[in-house]
Amino acid sequence: MSIPKAETIFKESQDEAFNWFQSEIAGLRSGRVKPAIIEDISVEVYGARNPIKAVASVSNMDARTLVVSPWDKSTIPAIEKAIIEANVGVMPTIDGAVLRLSFQSLTEEVRLQTIKTLHAKAEETRIRMRKGRDEALKFLKQEKEAGRMSEDDFYGGKKYLDELIGKAQDELQKTIDSKEQEIKTI
Repeated sequence: MSIPKAETIFKESQDEAFNWFQSEIAGLRSGRVKPAIIEDISVEVYGARNPIKAVASVSNMDARTLVVSPWDKSTIPAIEKAIIEANVGVMPTIDGAVLRLSFQSLTEEVRLQTIKTLHAKAEETRIRMRKGRDEALKFLKQEKEAGRMSEDDFYGGKKYLDELIGKAQDELQKTIDSKEQEIKTI
C-alpha cells in the first residue's frame, strides 16, 4: 500500500505546481490581450483589498483593448489607480462608466522577453514537481527502512515515480509549446 500513497504525494504536488504555472502564465501577454492580465490586480475599495474581478467585469473589446466595467461607478478612481500602480504597460482611459485599456502591439523584443519569462516559470514548475517526486521517494525509503516494503517493491515504486514525472514533464511541455505559439502569433 506504500506505492499508492507515494503516488498520491506526487500527484498532489504535481497538481499544485500545474495550477501555479497556469495562473502565472495566464497573465503573460500574447498577441491577443486577455482579461487575466489585470483581473487579479488588487484594488482598495470599501475599506478592503479586492481583486478587480471582484468589483468589476473585465472583457475584450477587440484583440488589443480591454474594457473594465465596475459594478459601482464610485470605484472607478480606485480601479484606475490600481491599474496604474500595477504597471501593466498601459494607461487606463475613463470613458463614462467604464475604463478602457488599449494595449500596443507586441514588438519582437517584447515577445522574446515574454517567452524567456514563460520558460523561467516552466523551470520553476519542473523544480516544484521534482520536489514532489523527492518527497514521495523519501516516503518510500522510510517504508523500506521500517520493513513495510521489500527492496524490489521500493525499486518498482521508484521506477513508477520516474514514469509519473516523465508524463508530467511531457504534459508541461505541451502547455509551454502551446503558450509559446500563442505569444509568437501576431
